[in-house]
Amino acid sequence: MLNSFFEWLNSTHIAFQSVEVSKAFLFFLLFSLIGWLCEVAYVGIFFEHKFVNRGFLFGPVCPVYGTGGILILSLPQQLQNPVWVLYLAGVFFCSFVEYAVGFGLEKIFHTKWWDYSDQTITVKGHIIPLHLHGRVCLKNSILFGFLTVIVIKFVQPLIEKAMAYFSDTAIITISNILLVIFLVDIVVSVNKMVDFSVHVAKLKELGESLKDRYQNEAWFKGESLSEMFDSIRERSLKEKEKFSSALLEKIESVNRHNRHLESFVRRFPTMKSAQYKDSLIHLKKRIKESLDEKRSRK
Repeated sequence: MLNSFFEWLNSTHIAFQSVEVSKAFLFFLLFSLIGWLCEVAYVGIFFEHKFVNRGFLFGPVCPVYGTGGILILSLPQQLQNPVWVLYLAGVFFCSFVEYAVGFGLEKIFHTKWWDYSDQTITVKGHIIPLHLHGRVCLKNSILFGFLTVIVIKFVQPLIEKAMAYFSDTAIITISNILLVIFLVDIVVSVNKMVDFSVHVAKLKELGESLKDRYQNEAWFKGESLSEMFDSIRERSLKEKEKFSSALLEKIESVNRHNRHLESFVRRFPTMKSAQYKDSLIHLKKRIKESLDEKRSRK
C-alpha cells in the first residue's frame, strides 16, 4: 500500500526525487518549526499567558521563517560570513518575506492578519514609527537577525550531521511523507481562512441589511453590530411577530460560538480589517464573552 502511495505521488510530479531538494525541504520545515516555537513562546508569555497555536497553518510550523531560512542558506558563502553579514541578511530576508506574505494575505482576504502599527517611539513630541505599513517592525527584524545567526551557525550544522546517518532513500522518503502532510495542512488551513473571511463578510452584510431596515425605529441601536443584534433580540421578546423566524435564526447563527473563528482570533490578536472593521470588533467581543462565560462556569 505504501509503495502504491509513493507511485501515485511520483506520478503527480510533486514528490521529491533529489536528496538535495529533500534536505532543503527538511531544513525549511525545521526553520518553520523553530519560528513557530518562538512565536508560541512570545504570544503565550506576553499576551495570552497560555498555549496558542501560531501561524495560519494548523501544524507546528510558520512558513515565513522557513522561507527566510532557505533564502539565507541559498546565499553565497561570502554573505554568510562574517557573522554580522549573516545577521544583516537574516534581518533583511526574513523581514522581506514577512512583509510580502502579510501584503499578499491582505490583498486576498481583505484582512491584516498581524499589525505592528503600535510599534512607535516618541521623541521630543514626535511619534516615530518603528514599523513599515504595520506589516514588519524593527523589534521583530532585530530578533530575526539573532535567530538567523543561531540557527545557521549552530542548529543547521547539527542537523546536517544527523542527516548523515540516514541513507538518501530514507531522507527522500521522509521528506515526501512530510510534504504530503504539509500540503494537506495548507489546503485545510486555506479553506478555514476562506470560511473566516466569508463569516466576517456575512456579518457586515447582515449589519448593513439591518441598518437599512430598522434605522428609523426608535428602539434600534445601530452604533455597532453587537448593539444591533442585542436591540433586535430585546425587541423580539416584546414584538416577536415583528421579526421573521428566519431573520432571528440568522442572527443567532452568526453569533454562535465557533472554535475555528475563535482559533483565528486568538492566533492573530492584532488582526485588523478596514473593510470588515465592525465585523472583527463584534467577533472579538463575542468570543471574549463566550470565553468569560466558560471561565465563570468553572
